[in-house]
This record gives sequence, C-alpha cells and structure tokens, in this order.
Amino acid sequence: MLRQYWQRWRQQQRYRVFILPSRYGLSYSILIVVMLLGAINYNNSLGHLLCFLLVGVGHVAMHHSYRNVRQLDYQLGRAEPVFCQQPVLLPLNLTNQSPRPIRQLDIAYLPSISRSGWWPLKQFSRYIPLYKAPQLAAEQTSLHLIPIPTNKRGWQDLGRLRLSSVYPIGLLLSWFFIDIQQRVLIYPRPMGSKPLPPPSAIEDAGSLQPQQGLDDFAGFHRYRVGDARQHIAWKALARDGILRTKQFSSPSGQKMLFNWDDVADLPDTEAKLSQLCQWILTADTAGMQYGLILPKQTITIDSGDQHRHFCLQRLALYGQ
Repeated sequence: MLRQYWQRWRQQQRYRVFILPSRYGLSYSILIVVMLLGAINYNNSLGHLLCFLLVGVGHVAMHHSYRNVRQLDYQLGRAEPVFCQQPVLLPLNLTNQSPRPIRQLDIAYLPSISRSGWWPLKQFSRYIPLYKAPQLAAEQTSLHLIPIPTNKRGWQDLGRLRLSSVYPIGLLLSWFFIDIQQRVLIYPRPMGSKPLPPPSAIEDAGSLQPQQGLDDFAGFHRYRVGDARQHIAWKALARDGILRTKQFSSPSGQKMLFNWDDVADLPDTEAKLSQLCQWILTADTAGMQYGLILPKQTITIDSGDQHRHFCLQRLALYGQ
C-alpha cells in the first residue's frame, strides 16, 4: 500500500496540472452572477437556491476535470527521420493509472516554447490541434502516433505537447505540458521531373537479370514516397484505385553517380536537393549502386539502407 502511494506521489511530481474556465465556463459564471444579483434584488429564495445549485455543479465539474488528467502517465518514443512536408510520427505511450476511464483527451503541439509578449495565455492560440483520444481504458496502456508537422529540411527541434481535456461538461479546461526534448532529421522533399543521368559504369552489361531497374518492364510494386511520377501506373490506378509504380529490369552491376552539376539548371537550391533526393530513392528502389557529388563533399558509390540514409542526411544538412 505504501509503495503504491509512493509511486503515485512520484508520478504527480512529473507534471503540474493547470485548470481554468473555458469560454462556456466564463459564460456560465457570468450567468450565475447575473442570476444572483436578480435574486438579491427581488429577494427570491428560489433564485438563490438555483444559483447555489449551479455553483455546486461547477465545483463538482472542477474536481472531475482535474481528476480526468491527473492519473495519466506518459512515455515518449524516438521519432524517425521523414521527408519535408511529411508529418513526424512521434510515438506516445499513455497509461491510465486510474480505475476509471479517461475521456475527451486532446493533444496539441507548440513548435517553439519561447514566449512572445507579456500575456502568458496568448501562446494558447499558437498551439496546433493534432490528435484526439476519445477514451483511454482504465488501468491500460495505449500507443498513439502524434503527427507533428514539418516545413523545412535539416534538424527540427520537437517543441512541446499540450494534453488537455474539457471533461465532463465543458465548463473547465484542464491541461499539462510535455516537453519533448528531441530533434529529428528532415530530409528534402523528393520531387522533380528530370530523368536519371546516364550510368557511370556498367559491369557485365550483356547480362540482364529480373531485378528492379529502369530499362525493360518487369512488373509493379506499391507506390512509395520518392518513386518517380513518370513510372506510376495510372491505368491500374483507374482500374482498382491502388497506387502502383512500374518496375523495370536493368543490367546487373549498374552504377549511378549523381552530380551537383547535373541539376545546375534548376532554379534554386531546394529544387536541386529535391531532385537529387528523388534520384537517390529511385536508384535505391531499383537496387542499383549509387554515389553523390556535392560542391564540398563526395560520397563514394555504394548501396544499402545505411548508405541511403547517409546520402539523404548530407542533402538534408547541405548549407547548414
């Protein structure tokens, strides 16, 4: 028993629950004050009784609203790199330690926790609603993937989450904060219309194997982010509604070398990085070996997941 109380006390020290009247709660309070003034002015006993009854309802709602988020524990997971303008899926394990279910939990996101202005409640308008959890079962743990928006490449500091609830009747807002204290790598957005440059070297060019490549048609696979648009099977999409990409067979041992000069005709740096990113993903999907030449760095020809991540990381951090 003492151990349970100790664990509950330590859990309560992890975060502080704030509670304030909502817009409906403020209107509710003003209505009670007006009714009370009228009851005093006309010496109406039933008016006094109704005001005290409504105050009691608000007081009970305050306790339920606080209790609804007080017994909530959380555990943050590690976010994985994504491409620009794709949401970062942050794993969040929520544990309801109460014997009662937790209801109407809203999760909002603040990109930066720096305050601008003297009024502390002004930053509430800066929170972006992301996720709703209608109900968390009693004494259960559930995994939730919180979609955090991204808008530029490079390292992105994940700011703060606000977990709030207006349960039970919407008169009061109870909330607490979670400072994520993580940063995630954002790759450039894979897009572009330029075809792949010619291969830098071909070994055993005479032999064709039924592997993924760019020459002879070899089948379909489900669409993945970064696949070239010109390879999308539009007729198959119109037939069954499933987005697929055409696959081709290519000479074994084909190697690609993506050079910064190959995209010199594109208008800006971000467009160049996006085109290189698409080429890397296309070559990786095709099972080819590839390298990358940037103005101040050269990445040797290789293949595999680690090589793909290293190339995309160099593109994401270019110029930073």
